[in-house]
Parts: sequence; C-alpha cells; structure tokens
Amino acid sequence: MKLIRTSCCIALINPYYPMVEEPSTRYPLSLHCLEILSHLMAGATLAQALGCIAAYLSMEDAQAAGMLADLLIQHLSYYFLGCAFLILSLSNLLIKRGTKQLKGVRLPSLCFIFSVAFTSYLLIPRMDYLRETALQDGMPVMLSPFANYFFILKSLGYFLLCIQIFSCIIMAWRLSNARSPQMSADLPN
Repeated sequence: MKLIRTSCCIALINPYYPMVEEPSTRYPLSLHCLEILSHLMAGATLAQALGCIAAYLSMEDAQAAGMLADLLIQHLSYYFLGCAFLILSLSNLLIKRGTKQLKGVRLPSLCFIFSVAFTSYLLIPRMDYLRETALQDGMPVMLSPFANYFFILKSLGYFLLCIQIFSCIIMAWRLSNARSPQMSADLPN
C-alpha cells in the first residue's frame, strides 16, 4: 500500500516519471556481442582500405604495392568471413526466437560475405596468375597484353572493397539500433 502511495505521489510531482517500465530487450548480451563484433568489423574494413592505400603511397613499384595490398585483403578475409558468418548465424537464431528487428542485418551480412569471398577466392588469384604470366614474358602486368583485363579486375576488386565497407557500416548501424529503447519497445512480452 505504501509503494502505491509513493508512486502516485511521485507521479503527481513529476508527471514525466514512467509508471510502467519499458520492456527491455530479450537477449541483451547476445545483441551487445553482435554490436561489438559488427563495430570491430567496420573498423577493420576501414583499416584494411587504409592499409591498401598506404601500400600504394609508400612503395614506388605499383605492381609490388598491388601484390602487398592483395595479400592484406586475402589474409584478412578469413577473419572477416568468420565474423560475418557468426553475425549472420546468431542474428538468424535470434530472429527465430522473436527478435524481429535483426531482419535488417541479413542482407548486408550476405552482401559482405559475397564480396569478401568473391574478391579473395576469385579475383585475387586470377590477378596473381596474370602477374606471373606477364613476369614470365619479362614485363610488368600493366605493360603486357593483359593490361586491360587486369585493370578491369583491379577496379572490380576496389569496387567490392567499397561494398564491404558500406555493408559493414550498415550492419553496425542496424545492430546498434537494435539495442535502442525505441526498437525494443515493440518486442512481445
């Protein structure tokens, strides 16, 4: 009885005091882990892009800088694919358990997985083959007959790197919105 009087007095004094608690998110630890992982991936993709730019700016030989940038992309792809698969799997599991606001994470994570896999396992090995073939003929790849094809592959690789950055930022943004009180207010009790 005393608790009811106290809350009524507080409501009379401060009309903005909430009488009913807002429902909290149902899986706060999982959502927090997903948010941290997506922010780490977004930072890592930006660092990867800066590392590729730094390779070109610090080396005079463009072919060696490209090879170093490709190695960086390939070695980080294992980390990126593992993290993106973890985000996709855990968000799908939480969606099946009723956390519907995570549906917006599926498409960016699938785009990210596709762009990382396509770049690391199809484009970069093909560019390495073109470099080796041109070096066997005694010239750099940009002076060989494969120069146009190599340029198209390199441009496609950088376009896919931009898609990786964009999809990671979208994932991080949507996962940080998934924990906000406005998004968690529509959860069923």
